[in-house]
Amino acid sequence: MNEIDCFFAKSMESIIIENLGQHTLTKIKSRLTEKFGIGIYESLSQFSKFDVVLREFFGKGADSIEKKCFESILLLNSKSVKNSDVYLTIKDKNLTMLFLETFGDEMKKNMMNSVTDKQLTIYEILQKCDIPQTSGYRKIKQLIENRFLTVQDYATSSDGKKIPKYTSVFENIKINIEKNNILVSVKIKNAFQESDMLHAMNTL
Repeated sequence: MNEIDCFFAKSMESIIIENLGQHTLTKIKSRLTEKFGIGIYESLSQFSKFDVVLREFFGKGADSIEKKCFESILLLNSKSVKNSDVYLTIKDKNLTMLFLETFGDEMKKNMMNSVTDKQLTIYEILQKCDIPQTSGYRKIKQLIENRFLTVQDYATSSDGKKIPKYTSVFENIKINIEKNNILVSVKIKNAFQESDMLHAMNTL
C-alpha cells in the first residue's frame, strides 16, 4: 500500500459514500469482500483494487465517478519533467484543517522537519528536537495515526529487536489565503510518488 493512497483513503471513502448511494455502495462492498476479501476503506488504501470493482459496475463511466471524487478532495498541480516534483492542492476542508493544525503546531512541525531527509526512531526524533518524552510521544503518535509520518526503515537494538525508523510523507507545504479561502499545497516526497490514486488522476 502506498502512503499517499492511505493518507487520502478516509476522505475518499466519505466522498464515495455521498456519491454512489446506499444500494450501489452495498453491492460494491459485497464485491470487494468477494473478490479481494477487503472492505471499502482497505480497497481505497490500495486504490487499484477499488478501481477494478468500480469498473465492473460502471465500465468507462467509472472515470467520471473517480474524477468527481478526486476533484472534491485534491488537485494535482504540476509534475516537473525535470525533477518529477508532485504538488497537490488540498480541497477537502477537513484535510485542510488537519494540515493547518499539524503544521501550526511547532513541536509537530519540528518533528517532521527532523525526518525530511532521513529516517529516525521515535527516541532519536525526540532527542534531535529536544522534546520531553511525555508530550513528544503523544504528538508523534498523532502524526503516525494521521499518516504524516511513516515507517521507512528499521534499526536493531542491542537485544536484537527491530525498532521502526520514521520519515515524513510530505516534503514541503505552502499555505495561501485567497478571497478568505485557505489553500494548502503540499509536495510529496519522491519515495511516495508511486501511488495508484495519483496514477488514476493522471489518466483521467
